[in-house]
Amino acid sequence: MKQKIAQTIEIFEAARRPLFAVLDGISREDLDWQPAPGMRGIGKICRHMYRVDIWFLKRLGIVPVIEEDAPGPAEQIAARLRTIQEQIIAELNACPDDADLFTERTSLDGDATSRMGDTVIHIAQHYLYHLAQITYLRRIRDRAWAAPLDEWEAATYLIGDRILE
Repeated sequence: MKQKIAQTIEIFEAARRPLFAVLDGISREDLDWQPAPGMRGIGKICRHMYRVDIWFLKRLGIVPVIEEDAPGPAEQIAARLRTIQEQIIAELNACPDDADLFTERTSLDGDATSRMGDTVIHIAQHYLYHLAQITYLRRIRDRAWAAPLDEWEAATYLIGDRILE
């Protein structure tokens, strides 16, 4: 049975969806803007997210389909986020059954073990954490920008529903 796998994918999808609304239509100037010296702006936060996804996949013993790269436009950042996220979904779909979510996997370097289920939920939480930062930064730069609050709320309620079932 793959009920837990389906729920994990559902949570992951809900957490990743609002990220693309934040990048949609953003100017290069706003993407590269830093709120203060040494602090991450929107572009750097988004690149951080897919770099962390790469790191998590390697901890699961999975070779990522992308590697880290240099800064680029919002469309390139969004494409890289989508690519790595689609790999995560494909890896979940490849699990033979729910028990595979709880199986310890060895990292590519052999130094650590992680479980797929915990890791993917952690990634989803990581996205929502940074979504709050990105939304705040985007609103600082453009008060008229409509934040993806409905998608964020949908993710929150979905996670609550899955936990409280």
